[in-house]
Amino acid sequence: MKALRWMSEIPFALLTLWLFIAFVGYVVVYGSLVLLIGWLIEKIAGKEKGKRYIEKEVARFGRNAFRVIGARVKAYNRDKVPKKGPMVIISNHQSTFDIPLVAGYVRGGISFIAKAEISKIPAVAQFVKRLDGVFIERGNKLQTAGVIRTIMRILKNGGTIMLFPEGTRSLDGELKDFKKGSLVLPYRMKVPIVPVALDGTKDIMVKGKLLVKPAKVKLKVLDPVNPGEFETEEELEKYLHRLIAEALLELRRMG
Repeated sequence: MKALRWMSEIPFALLTLWLFIAFVGYVVVYGSLVLLIGWLIEKIAGKEKGKRYIEKEVARFGRNAFRVIGARVKAYNRDKVPKKGPMVIISNHQSTFDIPLVAGYVRGGISFIAKAEISKIPAVAQFVKRLDGVFIERGNKLQTAGVIRTIMRILKNGGTIMLFPEGTRSLDGELKDFKKGSLVLPYRMKVPIVPVALDGTKDIMVKGKLLVKPAKVKLKVLDPVNPGEFETEEELEKYLHRLIAEALLELRRMG
């Protein structure tokens, strides 16, 4: 039985190897070229145009990541995303693939809040920096304070931030409670919040395992929410939680 189970996973092991090779080729090799072109555009035409070019390439990478592994993605209501910031995109969290999904099918120009470990990955770290993203070391309160100031600056300058209010990935794909204070910045700054419901990324790579598998992935963008319409942050959290929960159920009913 173990031999049969092992043999049944050979195709997924090969797919995982292919994804790794594609990642190295696309992100490290082609990504370095993109960074160079973006730098040249910045020097010739200005920082903003250089950044716009990199944003488009990041969105392209997000879509290609799902094509490479054979995942089928259906994205609904993408036109609800505002053309300009500031804005905070929030979503339920199922997998590490949630980030390329949002970047590819919602908005490429996101200033990511990435774990400190990401800063050690060639090219990826440079992309995060070029998009004004920040690296955060969990448990480092002093650094966290600096990150908060950076996020506030990004939003004041019309940027876009991505947040996962659950705080961590959901192993079973069910929406968990939002962490207390997870929306404190957009609430206090009255920055529009764009809720997104996604489903299926948990089936691509199960937490704790390395094998990648094709899956059906769905995503729905909801109407932007104005935090200024809520008396308390808790009221805002409950409302957004209900919106995403209802949209998640709707996505699953679609089959």
